[in-house]
Amino acid sequence: MFAVVNSPETAHLIDPAVREWSADFRPIDVGTRFTIRGRLGILPIRGTSQVATWDPPRLSEFRSVAPTWPVRMTARHRFEDRTDGGTEYTWSISFEEASFLARPVVAILSRLFSRAFAAQAEALESYLNQRRTDDPEPPL
Repeated sequence: MFAVVNSPETAHLIDPAVREWSADFRPIDVGTRFTIRGRLGILPIRGTSQVATWDPPRLSEFRSVAPTWPVRMTARHRFEDRTDGGTEYTWSISFEEASFLARPVVAILSRLFSRAFAAQAEALESYLNQRRTDDPEPPL
């Protein structure tokens, strides 16, 4: 599941908010920068993030590097083995305010990302259910 969540080839398939997510170099590793375009509800999003942690198949962490105002974000994707043989996937985002003036923006982003988490979970589950077990993993 790590490759499905972290591959630019599947990003738009498993996350309805993503229109484009492209890496500046491959294979992906710490330091790789990603350009993202998408939409959170009615809010268009564009930015650049950088891989801060890359520990396949357990953890990936991306930090926003542009824009830096009003907030910077860190997205963490954690994968843990379950006792039934499956994988527990947790996606979280933390916000760092550029100033106290950004607090209302953080409140709005928190609500929008909460909705995005639910939509991504549904799309990811649908994608995984349609995949055959012998399908190759997407490239990283």
